Amino acid sequence: MSTSTPQAKPQLTQVYVPPPVRLIALEEHFVFDGLMKTYDETDRALLAPSRVPGLDEVGDMRIEEMDRAGIDLQVLSHTKPGAQEMETGGRAGALARAANAYLAEAVARHPTRLAAFATLPTGAPQAAAAELERTVRRMGFKGAMINGHTRGAYLDDARFWPIFEAAQALDVPIYLHPSNPHPLVFEAYYKDFPQLGYASWGYAVETATHVLRLILSGVFDRFPGLRMVIGHMGEMLPFALWRADGRLTPKSPQLKKSVPNTFIDHFSVTTSGVFSTPELMCTASVVGWDNILFSVDYPFESNMDAVRWFSQLPIAESERRKVAHGNAERLLKLAPAPARSAA
Repeated sequence: MSTSTPQAKPQLTQVYVPPPVRLIALEEHFVFDGLMKTYDETDRALLAPSRVPGLDEVGDMRIEEMDRAGIDLQVLSHTKPGAQEMETGGRAGALARAANAYLAEAVARHPTRLAAFATLPTGAPQAAAAELERTVRRMGFKGAMINGHTRGAYLDDARFWPIFEAAQALDVPIYLHPSNPHPLVFEAYYKDFPQLGYASWGYAVETATHVLRLILSGVFDRFPGLRMVIGHMGEMLPFALWRADGRLTPKSPQLKKSVPNTFIDHFSVTTSGVFSTPELMCTASVVGWDNILFSVDYPFESNMDAVRWFSQLPIAESERRKVAHGNAERLLKLAPAPARSAA
């Protein structure tokens, strides 16, 4: 039996010099108080500013934290579940618009340092599609983040597809982020060990399953220009794609492409919350360096930990530039910016 131990989290030295490369961080969170008030007791406890410092801050303190680590641009998105757990109706739409207005004001104050993914009222898909179009066309948002299922319904359900139709027409990505597992799943798998149900394990299983449902539904055949993003180094999917191909592709003759090819052609993967070199190398060997983007998962993870790990990776500088900023500039249509000078 192997006696190897898991890779330790990176340790920071006292002297830190940011790398001389532009860094764009793609999965960075905030919370809007109007939406936070609608969350259930569990989520309010998990996301309380006293527990997650910085989550409710989108101004100077956030910029100072970025400067300290050497991050040039954060793409902000509302933390889970956003407006998705509310009853279908006008209130969810109104609060999503208010959250997006709040975020747009923050971006306007720091236009070279912050960008935005929209919050959508997915329980009303036509309204969500309209909000996506409004925020992209009028406010310059770069796409949207959807936090997992919507009151137990997953995006492979065709009633949600107006959102994908709008994203394809606008040529912007949808970031599929974890949320709490389906209540029945939580009851069956995690009731006795609730700590497994969240970021340690349950989020990845929930999101990976969601992705495979989307692929098997044929949504990417229906919308061949649709681009999506998932975080946390691919939610374990890069490691599992070979087996998924052997078991799922032969049983899915309706699909135009294999399961792995569909994933690689339509999904980008970010490094959010997973600062592990072996996992990065596995992901790169499966999806390629053109499909990996730097992220932190701030404020749930440390900017400094993420950047120090990334700056010391044993990879070619051409690969580092792609992950650091090149792939994000292409996906989000961001203007290239000169790299910072080495200190």
